[in-house]
Amino acid sequence: MKHTEHVKRIENRSRLPPAVDYQSYSLSSREMAEHILECALFVMLVSWLFYDSCVTFAFVVPYAALTLKRKKEKLCTRRRRQLETEFKETILIVSSNIQAGYSIENAFKEAQQEIAALFGKGSLMLAELRLMVRRLDNNEQLEDILKDLAKRSGADDIRDFADIFQIAKRSGGNMRGVIANTASIISGKQEVRREIETVVSEKKLEQKIMRYIPFIIMVYISLTSEHYFEGLYHNILGWTVMTAGLAVYFAACCLADKILEINI
Repeated sequence: MKHTEHVKRIENRSRLPPAVDYQSYSLSSREMAEHILECALFVMLVSWLFYDSCVTFAFVVPYAALTLKRKKEKLCTRRRRQLETEFKETILIVSSNIQAGYSIENAFKEAQQEIAALFGKGSLMLAELRLMVRRLDNNEQLEDILKDLAKRSGADDIRDFADIFQIAKRSGGNMRGVIANTASIISGKQEVRREIETVVSEKKLEQKIMRYIPFIIMVYISLTSEHYFEGLYHNILGWTVMTAGLAVYFAACCLADKILEINI
């Protein structure tokens, strides 16, 4: 009988959906197509304004490959931020459920409906809660499940909560008080992060506008003074000057990104 239950438990584990690694990102076909199109349009613009030639259009694929990593990092960070926000709401809901008399495990199970109502059926945390329920049904420990989520997410808030939860459960602490207090701390931390991001977002918008200013000026001059840049095209000296200017532009963009990259 025990052997049969053990076999069923192994079979149930094998049926679990794959866990998401939030520290890496794979672009969908649509996202990849959008990325290549953006790169193609940018290279086309550079080819026209800086070189007046279609030869540099051959650099679309290398440029797309070079910027692909940065694109993945941005999307990965955005997804992690979304997970952290949804996790905070989940912990607040779990804390309320515990206050209502649910056990800790059942509090997480009951949180699914409210998370679905808040963030929709495609939310990240709803998928994690469903996976959590499946694993709890397979008699896995809740602290182990939370540690696994913390490891996969790479999020400090989730990792801190998992560590505190594990210590409190092993030491027999007041789980209701621990979860409520931790939820309050995570909520306060994310509120501070949101305020900082609001302040920084204004500077990021200014940076994006400044990125387009050189191209807008060059387009305006090219359309109003047709032969203004003629001396810089189709000769080695002109190509050298334009390439140097383009290199300075890229260096300035990288420096601006580095300055505005604030990790909280």
